[in-house]
Amino acid sequence: MEYVTIEIPVHLWWRVDGCVDNSMAIDVVDGVVMTTMAGSCVRDAGWRASAAFDGERDQYGWPPQHHPLPIVLRAAHWEWTLEQLDRWEPYSTDSTSAEVRALIAQALRDR
Repeated sequence: MEYVTIEIPVHLWWRVDGCVDNSMAIDVVDGVVMTTMAGSCVRDAGWRASAAFDGERDQYGWPPQHHPLPIVLRAAHWEWTLEQLDRWEPYSTDSTSAEVRALIAQALRDR
């Protein structure tokens, strides 16, 4: 099992977390257990990285927007995360989906 650590700024992680949460909310109704399992792993990794930050947080409990979160996931979970970003990209109203997707894809190519 290969684990990959990718540092993602908080403001870009919000996009990942939101896309994964959306996928989980829809797929759990349809009984897609894989989404619930993978999504739980991805979101938990973000929460753990955020919890490790020892500094001032915003009103929602997040570290500063540009603070890099070292997210540790299995390579397969990173690939799944890219699929979720693609799934929700048509509904994106800014460039964060493309930015975080490019960051993850490059890190996976470089491993």
